[in-house]
Amino acid sequence: MEVNLISISAIITEIETAAATGQLTDIERFINMLDVSDQLELHSHLSMNTLQIIKNHRHELTISDAVKEHMLWYYLSQQEWSDDVLAETIAIYIESSFIAMESIVIVALKQNRVTEQQVQRIRQAFASKEVTRQIEQWRERFT
Repeated sequence: MEVNLISISAIITEIETAAATGQLTDIERFINMLDVSDQLELHSHLSMNTLQIIKNHRHELTISDAVKEHMLWYYLSQQEWSDDVLAETIAIYIESSFIAMESIVIVALKQNRVTEQQVQRIRQAFASKEVTRQIEQWRERFT
């Protein structure tokens, strides 16, 4: 068990180093060295800079879609809510259908961080029942 924790820690360090030097193939290789269960936990151990690099190069990295989804969700959920975060969330949702992107807009709606214009964009991009319900609840709070 201790060896496993040490090796995971070493791999995380290698991923960070690869990201800092722009070595995408190394990022991919080190992530894929881990079991999928460990990969799914990586998002909480990587720096925001590394997660941003992974987000920006997600199309070039051959890693599990579930792992990408976790990393993208975590990165975006840690950003201050803005039009840019919404635009990026919508773009990722449109290209990938990652359900975690819905979670980001649902939290923003529940926390009343959205503007009327953003609500319109959310309504156009996300058609799930939960997003629709949260939009309706948001409107009730502000009507």
